[in-house]
Amino acid sequence: MGDITVTRVKSFVGAVIKYFCVLNMSESDFNKHVGAQEKFTLGFKSDFLNDSTQICAVANGETVTIPLGDGENTLFVAAFTSTGRNYTNTVKVTAGKSYSVKTKMGLTSNQMTLSED
Repeated sequence: MGDITVTRVKSFVGAVIKYFCVLNMSESDFNKHVGAQEKFTLGFKSDFLNDSTQICAVANGETVTIPLGDGENTLFVAAFTSTGRNYTNTVKVTAGKSYSVKTKMGLTSNQMTLSED
C-alpha cells in the first residue's frame, strides 16, 4: 500500500487531449471496457473512465497522486486522439516513487512514454 505520483509533462503538443492513468489493468481489458469502436472527443465522457477506481485522468502539466493496492502494481497511460488510441509502455510501479508521462508527436507517428523520475 502507499501512493505514487504521476506528472504529465507540460507540452504544447496534445495539450487538449485527455490522458488516463490506468492502474493494474492490461490494455486488452481496458479496451474491452471502453469499447472497440468508441470514439472519444472533447467533452465526451465514459462512465467507465469516470467511475473506475483504476482510472485517473491527468491534464497537461498536472501531477496526480494515485493510491496503490497490495502486491505488485502496474501502470500505463492511455489517450484518445483523432488518429486513434495511444498507449505508453506499461511499468511496474513502487509506492513512494514519482513517474512522468512525456508526449512526442510527429508527422508520421505519435508517442507517449512513461518513466520513473
